Amino acid sequence: MKIVYVCKRYCYVVFQKNKAKLQMKEQKKIKSAFEVDENHLIKFYSQAFEDRMKYLPKNWQWLNRCDFFDNKTPLVIEENDKVIAHAGLIPIHIWLESDRKTAAWFVDFKILEQFQRQGLGSILTREWINFADCCVTFCNEKSIGVFKKIGWQENFNTFQHFNFMRMFDHPAFIRKLPAFVRKIMNIIVYPFFFLIYKIYSYGKKDYKLEKLTDKNFAEFYELYKKSNSETPTFTTPIRDEKYAQWRVLQSPNREKYLVYSVKNFSAILLIHDNHSTYIDILWVSDNRNRLEIKKMIATLGVYGLKNRIAYIRFYTSHKEISNYLKKTILSKIKHLRFAFFSKNSEIIEKMKRNNFDFELIDSDFEHIK
Repeated sequence: MKIVYVCKRYCYVVFQKNKAKLQMKEQKKIKSAFEVDENHLIKFYSQAFEDRMKYLPKNWQWLNRCDFFDNKTPLVIEENDKVIAHAGLIPIHIWLESDRKTAAWFVDFKILEQFQRQGLGSILTREWINFADCCVTFCNEKSIGVFKKIGWQENFNTFQHFNFMRMFDHPAFIRKLPAFVRKIMNIIVYPFFFLIYKIYSYGKKDYKLEKLTDKNFAEFYELYKKSNSETPTFTTPIRDEKYAQWRVLQSPNREKYLVYSVKNFSAILLIHDNHSTYIDILWVSDNRNRLEIKKMIATLGVYGLKNRIAYIRFYTSHKEISNYLKKTILSKIKHLRFAFFSKNSEIIEKMKRNNFDFELIDSDFEHIK
């Protein structure tokens, strides 16, 4: 009789636990961000992304390109009128072995701390992957743990370049060294960086650096189309007119964009002024022209030394270009954790055997400190 009682008691406890989990899951519903009160969404952003509150409340719809999937994204989980989890999505089209596919960048993935370790990340991710043929992201160690559980692939064949001018104004040094020490160290290394960049840079009369206008962007875009007219051999974003209109001309940072240009080569830049002053090379007209990329970075290096800019950031997917820049202008390279996925087995095999071709204009690099 005692054994029977113990078995019944065990079954009752298990039943109650499963019932509680079921009730919990019923309370937590995945929704489009458009289905919740925007004030609840903004409150979540203030808790999850405090350092981006000057940007996200006004621009989350633009960043997530919400009209691409008819305002069904980004995704949130809500419980008792409180947003507790979020999965952002930046949709694009890509060329995958000459086939046009939908793709999406997984961004702003966050579960509030008190709701973590309940399986919500996996639930949210499984819903998120239903929207596009191809899923891509740059992620941290915590996120990759969730992604790998459902079959995401990762690699570090990524090349984010840093070229320094006021090296000791980089955040890594700001956090560790007093201002007067950093000032002295910047003076000491100034001649070294000036010599490196001056060797390869253009003279003042040989290049232009202007605020972005409709006219000079149109000129940039014509160069870009001309340089990328052949069928791509990489998995590459389709940056058509609709993409350009959304990503550049409608960008909340449009007034801050600059256009660097020389004959037959051009680039879209952004000079940041947050934790320090630095230049992002967002989009170049020809990302395989290693000579012009080198000369552009060198020219911006000289410009930056004269204008108290700490460093330049540039991203390439091309290993040979990365090696060339590292050798000639001594770029420091960071290999970001990149992950990709598709529910379609044929597509995922294609993604595995092809290199990806991204720049800083892609994903949300521009909006992360």
